Amino acid sequence: MTHSNQPRTILQSILAFFLLVLLGMLMLTFIGVGFVGGVVLASWQSIRDVRLEQLEYRQADTWKQHLEVYSSVCTVQRHDSIDFLLDKLKRLAYEENEQKFIKPSAVGQYSVAFDASGKNGRIGIYLRDFHFPRGDRLAYRVELTVRDGKIESIRNDDGDEILNFDLQPELINEIYNEGGEAREIIQLVKIPNNLLGAFLAVEDKRFYAHWGVDLQGILRASIHNVRLYLGQVKGTAQGASTITQQLTRNIYLSPERRILRKIKEALLATRIESGFSKDEILERYLNLINLGRYGSRDVLGVQEAAKSYFGKPVWELEIHECATLAGIPKSPTRYSPVRYPERSKERRDLVLGLMRRAGYITQAEYETSVKQPLVVEVPESTQSKEAPNFLDYIHNQLTRIPDLEGRLYNHGLKVYTTIDMSMQKVAESVVADHLRTLDKDLSGSPDYRGLPDYDENRNNPGGIDPIANYLQAGLVAVEPQTGHVKAMVGGRDYFMPRWFRDRGIPGNFFNRAVQAQRQPGSAFKPIVFAAMLNYPPLATPATVIRDEPWFTEGEPGKRWAPRNYGGGYEGEVTLRRALEKSINIASARLMWETPKGKGNRPEGLNRTLALAKRMGIQSPLPPYPSLALGSADLTLIELTAAYATFANKGVRTTPISIQYVEDRNEEILVENQVEREQVLDENIAYLMTHLMAGVIQNGTGRRARLMGLKRPAAGKTGTTNDYTDAWFVGYIQNLAVGVWVGFDDPQKSTKREGARAALPIWARFMLDGARGPVTDFHVPSGIVFREIDKTTGLLKYEGKCPDEDIIREAFLVGYEPKMLCDAHE
Repeated sequence: MTHSNQPRTILQSILAFFLLVLLGMLMLTFIGVGFVGGVVLASWQSIRDVRLEQLEYRQADTWKQHLEVYSSVCTVQRHDSIDFLLDKLKRLAYEENEQKFIKPSAVGQYSVAFDASGKNGRIGIYLRDFHFPRGDRLAYRVELTVRDGKIESIRNDDGDEILNFDLQPELINEIYNEGGEAREIIQLVKIPNNLLGAFLAVEDKRFYAHWGVDLQGILRASIHNVRLYLGQVKGTAQGASTITQQLTRNIYLSPERRILRKIKEALLATRIESGFSKDEILERYLNLINLGRYGSRDVLGVQEAAKSYFGKPVWELEIHECATLAGIPKSPTRYSPVRYPERSKERRDLVLGLMRRAGYITQAEYETSVKQPLVVEVPESTQSKEAPNFLDYIHNQLTRIPDLEGRLYNHGLKVYTTIDMSMQKVAESVVADHLRTLDKDLSGSPDYRGLPDYDENRNNPGGIDPIANYLQAGLVAVEPQTGHVKAMVGGRDYFMPRWFRDRGIPGNFFNRAVQAQRQPGSAFKPIVFAAMLNYPPLATPATVIRDEPWFTEGEPGKRWAPRNYGGGYEGEVTLRRALEKSINIASARLMWETPKGKGNRPEGLNRTLALAKRMGIQSPLPPYPSLALGSADLTLIELTAAYATFANKGVRTTPISIQYVEDRNEEILVENQVEREQVLDENIAYLMTHLMAGVIQNGTGRRARLMGLKRPAAGKTGTTNDYTDAWFVGYIQNLAVGVWVGFDDPQKSTKREGARAALPIWARFMLDGARGPVTDFHVPSGIVFREIDKTTGLLKYEGKCPDEDIIREAFLVGYEPKMLCDAHE
């Protein structure tokens, strides 16, 4: 019995074992399903509240588009130099027609025909159309007649003579967010079919067939990866992420490979598929996809990649270039066409093969494309080498505009500034050249070549000590009629060697045109003189002042005794001579020795303080006699803007550096209109212009005439004690320019007065940078001219006064001299 029951017992044990295994498997299955279900449910809850509106361009902060900064429109006029024009055309990438003068047939071309001198002939230009806020320009042709290197006439295609024409603004910089991301949104209809085919062939063949998750793709990739693991096939592991899944990963989820993230990715992809059409998803994917790094920035989106790598918009890409871009997303670093061109080309050819097999290109197109070399643009520094101080100034202003808060780097904004890049180029050149000349004088070294690329392990051969004796300068140019800042130099060697930055040498990011506050010295005198001439006048240009040893109380309880440059005295001098020769004592007495006014202070002081404020001087002004000699600390831009008031007939215009800010839809977000205010009678403004024209013609500014400046101009030098600061501020009819030269350390001396340190920069800028017709200053109706004896300020006595003493002086009507000169009887 026992023997016969043994097999049954064994069978029962086996059955019990399998039953236990089955129960265990069922339990594990239920547990697994519950676990997976719980994970899916948790994942769904975590992505349920994700706002798909982030995929809408107008509402998405995730679409981080860089900020573009443009120059002003460049207006070309009669009398402009052809050197300026040809340089501008090259800067704007106009193409020269190599054949002799033939009217250009394509937009963006020009042709020239000159005689042997190169100064006479014709220029034909087919102007581009371009967008500009409040005034788009159309394409048309112009023909210019050139004589003696200047534009003599301009005619349009109809043969009609015109006064001027406009050239498009220059893109001068692109400013990115802290991550250095660049993207330009582009509509799907503008993306060529070859590029669409390239991405679909390599990234998602079944994009238009699946619902966000490709089950066939997952099965195919799984089988391939198993066979790869078993050694049955060669190659690399395959993935099955769809374009929709990649879109979710790039916008909402982290890129690391984790099961939980893959579940969230799949769930979110289905939500996106239900909320957007296939074309909308594909468009957003192509605008967002990471396509590597170019220079110092990440390139996001096909349009930015096309422009960066190939220097053209996406719709101009050739088949092999489309395949290059489509090959990058698998590994943007590994397949970078800039860093690893050979790998990138291999990947490109693989994509071309996939495009051929999918039917996006023909066999002939494939064979042609794989033979093409991989040629990409060499990345340049994204930090502009031109107008760096101005760009810093612009960026600082943008960050303070409330309407742009949080929008600077994510709305594809375009900033149209006031700067004229041709003038800016001249400004940077003349500042650098003249400072180099002054360096040689200061160092005593004829071999000095400017700031060296310093090596701390060796000495600076033959040069100055750039740490202890690093001369600096600032220049700003303002259009008087509009307040537009046309050029700005905040210092030289902005991109100084790292050796200096690491040792805390005063950063050349410091903008001496707008940030530095320095004493202007005699450059402040024109404001004093204008206050004395203003209605009712306390003086006229012919008023005689005693230049002799003089003192008065300066600050309370302190004796103040000014001295003249050179230490001498001239006795009786007219107001004109006091300004032309910058005589300190006469200028101080002019302001201080006036009747008492408000606050029991000299009326001349009160008038000076009031006028300076009206003319835009915002810096504090000390109410002491030394103010007449420029003892207040001012910025270069505020004093230059004040001088612009004289040039603009007494109308003050607030300096403007930003004209417009537009979003990517060309909607104007910011518009800075010209602010004008009549702060000085136009007759007084003209009197000052006439007086300061004498400074350039006969006084401390005559070096400008010796350097060849022939335009009607007015201005004033300025030099402070011990030659610490050197200034020249002056203007022509359509441009006011201020120049400061000195050391950042106010204890150091330039050893040069304004006429030698600052004036040459100003004069050279006016010679090479000023454009337009040579126009004299308008004489208002309230001005009358009289011939006077310049030594006495009295009317010319015919036959008695020496001819060399006679000048033609301007006066306010009713305030001209009445007495004849009797000094020569």
